[in-house]
Amino acid sequence: MSTHDSIEKFDLDDEDDDFGFIISADGELKSMMIPEELMDDPPPEIEKILNIFGIKNIHILDGRTLH
Repeated sequence: MSTHDSIEKFDLDDEDDDFGFIISADGELKSMMIPEELMDDPPPEIEKILNIFGIKNIHILDGRTLH
């Protein structure tokens, strides 16, 4: 199943200001979708998620795993 097929499977009704996180079964953060206009000032709830992954600078990302 391709990524596109997977997205259609969930029938996402995403908006331009939505955030998205793809996390593997072993807790690795594989991908993020972040609205461009909120890159510098994400909402507090998103900051909490980023902190879980140890992400201090949203502009500099590398492989992260949930602990």
